[in-house]
Amino acid sequence: MDTNPIFLGVIALAFIVAVVIFIVVMVELRGAIKRLKELVRTTESSLKPTLVELQQTLKSVRTLADNITNVTEDFQVFSDSVRGVGANVKNVSDHVERLSEFVGNITSTTVAEASGLKAGIKTGFLVFLKNLFRKG
Repeated sequence: MDTNPIFLGVIALAFIVAVVIFIVVMVELRGAIKRLKELVRTTESSLKPTLVELQQTLKSVRTLADNITNVTEDFQVFSDSVRGVGANVKNVSDHVERLSEFVGNITSTTVAEASGLKAGIKTGFLVFLKNLFRKG
C-alpha cells in the first residue's frame, strides 16, 4: 500500500484550508458575539429607565382611575341627595298648597259668616228701631 504523495499533499492542503476557513469563521463569529453582547447591553440600559417610567405611569393611571371612581361615587351620592331634596321640596309644596286651600276655605267661610252676621245685626237693629218708634 503505497500512498501517493500528491494525494497526501491534496489532503494536507485541504485540511489546512479547512482549518484556515474554520479560524476565519471563528474570528468573525467572535466579533459578531461581541457586537451582539454590546447591543444587548445597550438595549438593556435603555429599557431599564423606560420600564421604571412605565411603572410610574401605570401607578399614575391607577391613582387617576381610583380618583375618578371616588368622584363618580361622590357625584352619585350628591345626585341622590339632590333627588331627595327635590322630593322634599315637592312634599313641602304640596303641604303649602293644601294649607293655602284650607286657609282660603276658612277665609271664604269666615267672610260668608261675617256677611251673614252683619246682615243679621243690621236687620235686627232695623227691626228694633222700627219697633221702638212704633210703640213710642
